[in-house]
Amino acid sequence: MRPSIRLLFCGALLATLAGCVSTPALTYQPSIDNTERLLSDRDKLDVGSFDAAAGVENRRLGMRGSSLNGGADGTFATYLKDALATELREAGRFQPMAATVVSGRLVENRMSAAGASQGKATMAADFVVTRGGEQVYARTIRIENAWESSFIGAIAIPAAITGYSATVQKLLGELFADPEFRRATQTGAIAN
Repeated sequence: MRPSIRLLFCGALLATLAGCVSTPALTYQPSIDNTERLLSDRDKLDVGSFDAAAGVENRRLGMRGSSLNGGADGTFATYLKDALATELREAGRFQPMAATVVSGRLVENRMSAAGASQGKATMAADFVVTRGGEQVYARTIRIENAWESSFIGAIAIPAAITGYSATVQKLLGELFADPEFRRATQTGAIAN
């Protein structure tokens, strides 16, 4: 086999293999808007258990022949839990064993990086706040997020990875902006 053909073959093989990569989600970074929302109250919160409803994609989301994997244990429920803890830490509101605990269940988790100019994700979670074991808040929050993408996979895949992290930020932002959540996470809140 001639060297130029061999080089072309190796390049094509590498390009094919690069398209079949499993990528972990980005390390979650808190958003400035979320931190500002959380700073408006000072009560300490703990983060309880998070899981995913049956049938919800919790381990892998497809991205043009590649896949995005979830959090530390490989699940997106844990990614969401860790993101919440990161946001609370950034605002100085996280405290293990606090009387007020935020828990959740991922009920929708979809992403598409197939568009020629736009990627999108849809995420929903049931959030529950308990204080001293008594439920004081329960709500399902659902968001859709879109980001600029490209027909070119080398641009679309990194954009999707970043877009997914931004989707989690947006979901948590909706939670933190909910007046009922804010009331439920203040000392003296009354159960629903």
